[in-house]
Amino acid sequence: MSKLSELNLTDRCRPESLWSAADVWIKKPHVVNKRLCGATESEYRDVDGAGLKQFLSSVLRCSTEIDDIFHFLRANVVDEGHETAGRWCVCIRTVIPKVKKTEKCLCKEIIIKDIVGHTVTFVPFEENEVGQVSLRSSNIYQIQLQLETEDWILSLHALRPEDWYSDGVAYPKLSWLCRELLPKLSRWALESRKSEFKSTLSLIPVEKYSVIYQQLKEKYKELVKVWPEVTDPEKFVYEDVAIATYLLVLWGEERAEKGTTTKQSFVDLGCGNGLLVHILNNEGHPGKGIDIRRRKIWDMFGPNTHLEENAITPSDGFLFPTTDWLIGNHSDELTPWIPVIAARSSYSCRYFVLPCCFFDFYGKYQRRQCKKSQYKEYIDFITDVSTECGFNTEEDCLRIPSTKRV
Repeated sequence: MSKLSELNLTDRCRPESLWSAADVWIKKPHVVNKRLCGATESEYRDVDGAGLKQFLSSVLRCSTEIDDIFHFLRANVVDEGHETAGRWCVCIRTVIPKVKKTEKCLCKEIIIKDIVGHTVTFVPFEENEVGQVSLRSSNIYQIQLQLETEDWILSLHALRPEDWYSDGVAYPKLSWLCRELLPKLSRWALESRKSEFKSTLSLIPVEKYSVIYQQLKEKYKELVKVWPEVTDPEKFVYEDVAIATYLLVLWGEERAEKGTTTKQSFVDLGCGNGLLVHILNNEGHPGKGIDIRRRKIWDMFGPNTHLEENAITPSDGFLFPTTDWLIGNHSDELTPWIPVIAARSSYSCRYFVLPCCFFDFYGKYQRRQCKKSQYKEYIDFITDVSTECGFNTEEDCLRIPSTKRV
């Protein structure tokens, strides 16, 4: 086993900090490796030493490498008497690249947490369509937190660094792990703060999101070149592509759950440039967008994109009894009204809002608490409104170039 890099975390670190930092890398690898879309995990299992060896054998289906892996894992085991169930915690992670690989195989890793030894080990393997497994023994690495004298040291180790393989995506270079990943883990370990919001894309399958996002990004990229508005084309085009992707995946899951193939209808209230409506219409969803002011870009979309210039006043005249979903994408003053309009439109009408500016029913939203961020407080306010309207409200965090993405 070779130690490749180490960082001194000072005496402010605690052993539990390793798990919070490692979980960011495990659950959200895309925040460091920008060529990844995300990852999925199986449930963690607690095992003892014998159970760990059995788990490795059952997943990897090879005996020749297991002893080397097990020796690597146990390199820091001082007291073998502590090798009881609960020392080792294992799961399988599937890494999802942003751009789909040409060869049809999944990049996976067995993740092994040594709770007593304060290590996290990554054992990569690939699985093809028929379930055949190929171990990447050259790319097994470990993150370790150890107390030396009075300081905590975070270090990176590899089983066979001389044979390391890199494709720049699922398998980054060792130098990248040392230069980029380890410092990030160090920072996260020292911060060890829990986010006010959920992880991104927690309500939908990340794999489906990744595929559809790349398809839509390619399909609508030409709009960046001909964008007639004064706003930043790259930000607005790719942000609306991401929002559309989220809705398409969410709605696809909803149809599968209900056992129907009929695509959901929608109305986008305060639709702005109308691009989200354009994409959803193009992808087969019947619906329209309404905004108080017509935009230049509306003329570019053609007759199949349904946009309406009209002032929206919450009243009996603005209900949508035949619509499946109401959308409020940065809908400002309309945001708190959208759950109300949805509830009054029909029992089956759902809604999606992405709040930006903070308004209540009468004007600017006035803060009532100081223990939360202003954004979190406003999200909770909209959730309260939604609950009062009878909705079972779910919250997710989108992957868009905006600080307001819940």
